[in-house]
Amino acid sequence: MDQFPPGSMTSTHTGNPICCAAVVANIRKLLDEDLTGNAARLGPILYARCKAIQARHPTVFGNVTGTGLVAGMQTIKPGTKDPDHDLAHRIIELCYQRGLLLFAPVGAWGQTVKICPPLTTTEEALLEACDVLDTAVDDAVAGK
Repeated sequence: MDQFPPGSMTSTHTGNPICCAAVVANIRKLLDEDLTGNAARLGPILYARCKAIQARHPTVFGNVTGTGLVAGMQTIKPGTKDPDHDLAHRIIELCYQRGLLLFAPVGAWGQTVKICPPLTTTEEALLEACDVLDTAVDDAVAGK
């Protein structure tokens, strides 16, 4: 921060009226539509569905975590605790082919399937996404 004296910084992508208006609009949307409340209501549904997948496939999911509308499912090689990035990629690829967009696998070894729907997601849309994830996991584990 000491590199540039006050007033000489050339970056204008923050702190300008347009960015400030965008922040205010985002905060209004969060508050007006109770999006944090929506995440608090739907988060347990997402987490329960991820845990149900893990229960069906305990040898390939090491850890399932979730907070609000974000969940992660760590894939492991059966019988080990070694990360299985190939399985994580296959699950995401199958979800994509079926219309569900997910992040690329995350984690130090790219072994975690991250599920992070928008805060505006409805329960109906979340359940549909979880159904797609369910079948994608089943097919990926079966080698389809």
